[in-house]
Amino acid sequence: MTHNHPDVPRHHWLIRYYRAQLKFELRVLTALRIIPAPIAAAVFAWLRRTEVPKRGNTVNHSIRSKIVIPIVILLGITALILALVARWQDPPDQRTSTPNAEITALPGQEEPTAVRMDVWKRPTTTDPHAFAVAYARAIWTYDTGRHDLTDWQDAVSLFADPTGAAPQVAKSLLPSWSEWDQLELRKAHASASDVTAGTTPQLEKLQHVEYAPKGWHGFVIRGTQTTVLDTETTVFRRQATVGVVCTPVCKFWSASALVLP
Repeated sequence: MTHNHPDVPRHHWLIRYYRAQLKFELRVLTALRIIPAPIAAAVFAWLRRTEVPKRGNTVNHSIRSKIVIPIVILLGITALILALVARWQDPPDQRTSTPNAEITALPGQEEPTAVRMDVWKRPTTTDPHAFAVAYARAIWTYDTGRHDLTDWQDAVSLFADPTGAAPQVAKSLLPSWSEWDQLELRKAHASASDVTAGTTPQLEKLQHVEYAPKGWHGFVIRGTQTTVLDTETTVFRRQATVGVVCTPVCKFWSASALVLP
């Protein structure tokens, strides 16, 4: 008896994986208006035209390559967009510095140490809501008299796993370096209160799409930031959109100053 064994990867898992990742990233970036809707629509149309056949159908190597390679390229482009959105935050000297470089104190001087505020600590939790609230407190709390912007950026980056563009995106909601200079001149410090994390219809929809990352949750974070500039106290209402992935321990996935309806 003869058995035919077509040269087809089981479930075409590699192609399906990349397609799912690309679809979800496009959904989020389009919702946040980072990628124009017409461009996203064109990519979705291409994905439909190159849909992978069901299990049992034969796909030759050339066709698989024509599908996989563009998807990998598009995934790289979306990752680059996320990195560039956040990278403008870094000053020129920070972009080329070595993160773990040792700093040697001069004789008679105390060795400098990084300052971490308690509210900046990344929680170890399986509760996505609690994680989103903790992230909100971290990005809205600072004290220019106790730390510099690099300390704050490093602490917020730890909410994400140290791979890909996630650490850069995590700190993208912090003040820019020019803004921080002005805050330092006025000896500014701020605290967050009444912080909430809630969902929206669009975030609920994204959470339940079939190609969403496992354990993904989206929240709109809101809170009151009380800021002291010199002797003047000002109260601001803050809000942002944050994505959290819990598998089961939670980690930062994405964030934007834009709020999804």
